Amino acid sequence: MNFSTKADSAIPVVKPASLAAPAVLLAATVAFFGLPGLGGEAVDLWFQSLFWDGQGWLVPHKHPVGMVLAYRGPKALIILAAVVLIGVALFRPRRRMRALYLLACFALVPVVCTQLRAVSHMATPLDLKLYGGAHEHLLLFQPKPPGYPCHAFPAGHASGGFALMACYWILSERRWRGLALGLGVGAWMGFYQVARGEHFLSHTLATGLIAWLLCAGLAWAMRGPLTREVSSSN
Repeated sequence: MNFSTKADSAIPVVKPASLAAPAVLLAATVAFFGLPGLGGEAVDLWFQSLFWDGQGWLVPHKHPVGMVLAYRGPKALIILAAVVLIGVALFRPRRRMRALYLLACFALVPVVCTQLRAVSHMATPLDLKLYGGAHEHLLLFQPKPPGYPCHAFPAGHASGGFALMACYWILSERRWRGLALGLGVGAWMGFYQVARGEHFLSHTLATGLIAWLLCAGLAWAMRGPLTREVSSSN
């Protein structure tokens, strides 16, 4: 993306043309993994094989430690962060727009990913005959029979972690730490789901790109008040 700033105290400028990069990358990722014959299916199956021993998954599905560290724990922390942001928006006027921007990203990214899952008709590895399930492995753009699962693509759980990439657009300095936070937490939550058979690699990659695009789009939509608030706080 083409970001530019005149000073470190201003948020990155997000121009409409800048949004083309993540949109194109998302489209290329979806096509590569979603169309037969391009090689994406082989990549997905190879990566999944790293976590499947022929009988079970690297991470047991209901393992209590994994659930705390990579499922319930991160979700609880994100919810707690949202509660704190609501307090900031209500009682800290000088930080209100940044709090509202983060809250909007925390809400929009998971909602969009969840709604897309309802129409993508993609199965999790757990659903597939390859891994002990009942369904054939079909790609995104292949026809699906009636009753085929539709709760896998994009990844709903990882979307909450990837939404933290929004921190990049509200920090007055060390912005890349905010981006790294979102990528790190999203990847941690996403690959946990891969390791226990809930998602493929492609599901996690697409989710990260969708989050990136949505966070950048909201930063562009709110660029005026965000820039004024970040600049006035320095």
